Amino acid sequence: MIKEMNNRYNIFLFSLFTFLHSQYIRVTPEIATAGAFLGGKLGTHAIHSNPALLGIQTGEFLERSLVDTFTVLYNVKLVQSTDKKELQEIKTRLNQDGFERDYKIEKTDSLFILITKGFKDSFSAFNFSSNLPASIPLKTIYSDTIWTIIEKPKTKYSIQVLATPNQDTLKSFKKRFKKRLKEFPTKVVFKDSLYKYYVGSFDSEEKAVMLKNNPTIQSIDNKSFIVSSHNKIPEGFAPKFSFTFPLRFTLNLQNNSFNTNWLNEYIGADMIQDPSIKNNLINSIPSSGISSVLWLNTGLFDMTFKNYGLSLLNVNIFSSVNIPKELTQILFEGISFREPKDISSFDSRGFVYNETKFSFGRKIDLKQLDSPIYAGFGFKYLNGLFSYTEKYDGVITTNEDSISVFSDLEVVYTDPNQIASGFGIDLGLYGMINDNVSAQLSIINLGSFLKSKQVSNWKSINKINLASSDFSEILDYNDAQKDSINDTFSILDTTTYVENVSIKLPFSLNIATNYNYSNKLHIKSAIKYIAQTGFMGEITPQISLGVVAFPYKPFSLLGGVSFGGINKINFGSGLDIKIGSFCLHLAGSQSGGLLNSAKGFNVSSEFRFLF
Repeated sequence: MIKEMNNRYNIFLFSLFTFLHSQYIRVTPEIATAGAFLGGKLGTHAIHSNPALLGIQTGEFLERSLVDTFTVLYNVKLVQSTDKKELQEIKTRLNQDGFERDYKIEKTDSLFILITKGFKDSFSAFNFSSNLPASIPLKTIYSDTIWTIIEKPKTKYSIQVLATPNQDTLKSFKKRFKKRLKEFPTKVVFKDSLYKYYVGSFDSEEKAVMLKNNPTIQSIDNKSFIVSSHNKIPEGFAPKFSFTFPLRFTLNLQNNSFNTNWLNEYIGADMIQDPSIKNNLINSIPSSGISSVLWLNTGLFDMTFKNYGLSLLNVNIFSSVNIPKELTQILFEGISFREPKDISSFDSRGFVYNETKFSFGRKIDLKQLDSPIYAGFGFKYLNGLFSYTEKYDGVITTNEDSISVFSDLEVVYTDPNQIASGFGIDLGLYGMINDNVSAQLSIINLGSFLKSKQVSNWKSINKINLASSDFSEILDYNDAQKDSINDTFSILDTTTYVENVSIKLPFSLNIATNYNYSNKLHIKSAIKYIAQTGFMGEITPQISLGVVAFPYKPFSLLGGVSFGGINKINFGSGLDIKIGSFCLHLAGSQSGGLLNSAKGFNVSSEFRFLF
């Protein structure tokens, strides 16, 4: 009996320490910016946050111009007749005799005309018609003008006023002419081992010439000249190949009650001498009880090649438990005689699953837009275990000389021999609004679920009645005596099996923008909305704002703050280091407050290689 109860106890513990919490983020730069850096950096990050980013390829033009043009083609009239059937017979005979082409029969007034179109020049049309049999009477050649729209990379024109290999010279130049050039857009480009300082950015060369001849530019450098460029994805910006090695992980711990200030105030405090401390402690606990969450995501194999992504070992462990406030009151105050304490608000839920995902992204050319749009798709297969408290009713009652505990517990869990499985998809869009602003949209985990062919439903009803004198005696009982007590306490202890139970997983809708304020500072923002939250409870939308600074070439610093969501408020920071093909991402965040007032934290680390 004891052994069976231990097995059930292990199942119960699993339900305490495994719970899905989809709001949490797997990508380290997102944690560093409190969710604002949606999509993270290109490469493996796109697999988990926005597959559209996989479509971005180095060297692609980001802007284009649509040009009206026309094409001249030549056509040949062959035969005309009032009998359409006659022309159809001639068309068939020509193809059979080796004059294979796309022939059309057109009607003009009362005549039918057999025509072949699409010769690129008059010589080709003449050569074809001259070889036709003598039975073809017309052999008339005429031209046809076709209007069309072609796209070309958009050319930008600027004025180069400085080119130097010395960074200090560049800094001195910028400082000297900052006021004079403040009304013009400026840009520094490092190319051919030189720092090149550009002024202006125009769609036409005529406007650039006007600026070059402007007295302001002439006073700075009368030998300045016009340069043209195309806005395209820089070399190395989008890796052709990337992978995570040896490990990436993200850990989140949080609760709704405890923080460092709370611990400093109440741990070790003399509540006997000062009862108000005990009252303050109890009042600090929310009426809903003490809730805590553990989330761990770890990836052992993420890889991208060009616009394809693959994640094989992506393990998620989640847990949540809610302890009724009444239990804490009993702990510190005891139970007043004949005043039952309802502890039915206890709850626990959990998931442990692996995610295997294939992702794909590509560019979509829409002629209505100057800049390209990228779209992405991800398909994932899920397999794992789940457990949740289906029902719990509990009451603790004391009398003058005894205590009574009633417990009615029902837990649903998957058996390790009946692994649950499921599917889900990710969708994403990304586009450039202008040179400095981009936007993206993603839906992650859409339609995701876990389904088991068979789950166990454990029902346990216990009623314990003990006199005060029994407590000291129980401590000295042998195993047989303890089994006897268990039998006495247990009213019901059964496990039944239910077929085809599925759990819907939450999915997130994410909208984000990026503004390149300068080469040294990027501003990020995002909105995250979690839908289909029936299993985990209602979650408010989360709004995030973050920054990425580039003080030195190998390093970038990240920070951000978010409001809403599960954590209500979240502060994040992080560091990225890129040396050659090696990238190290470190991030941490605090939730529910800052420093000693924080009630939770995230830590994340990741090693990547980009080629």
